[in-house]
Amino acid sequence: MTLIENNMLIFIHGMCNIPEAWDPMIEYFEKRNYSGKAIDLRFDLNLKKTHISDYVEKVKSIATKDDICIGHSLGGLIVQKLAEESSIKAAVAICSAPPKGIKFSFPLGIALSSIRYLPKVVLNQPFKPSYPLVKKLLLHGLDDGEMKSSKKEYDKLGDDSAIVIKELIMRKISVDEKKVTCPILFIAAENDLACSPSTVKQMANKYNADFKLYKCCHHFFSNKNWEDVAEGIYQFITSLDN
Repeated sequence: MTLIENNMLIFIHGMCNIPEAWDPMIEYFEKRNYSGKAIDLRFDLNLKKTHISDYVEKVKSIATKDDICIGHSLGGLIVQKLAEESSIKAAVAICSAPPKGIKFSFPLGIALSSIRYLPKVVLNQPFKPSYPLVKKLLLHGLDDGEMKSSKKEYDKLGDDSAIVIKELIMRKISVDEKKVTCPILFIAAENDLACSPSTVKQMANKYNADFKLYKCCHHFFSNKNWEDVAEGIYQFITSLDN
């Protein structure tokens, strides 16, 4: 099998996540003749000083005009900035964090549960949310088997920049949709409490982009039906050359 090297798929993980989370997705696309690689956003960065712009610059130094960038959560916001600031073939934003100007709110109970992290955010101390908070916010709707597996995945997560978290909460990152010329696919999850389908739909409307909705949670990697999401991305990618 010959991989399509000039159509590299670049996978960008979300906050606290690791590039290995994309391994099943990369294997899925390699079986369909697309080469892919996942970027470790935090590698070799001082997280006490890291901004979202540092993550964007890291991906920009790798991505080319022939590449398709696929981002999840924070990675979804990063691919929006890439589409604005550089030339890439296309972008996919899965359960994307929203840029400035998109209406967005957490459920009250989860917002109150997050107050405990305020000192770390104020002091720029890297951290990762507790499993109970992740379970409520990112894993909503998983069955018992999926939840058990997700706990093992949670244990692999790392701390992330408090500055990045602050920029997300305060909606500091703006994207000029007039500068975005490549096709974008936005994917939402029915059970997503972190970034609701209506929020993702707003982003799709911002760019007049494609929108797909799937029955899964924010951390779709944990769902047994994650291949449904992969198939939707595959259909989008293959349509680009038609």
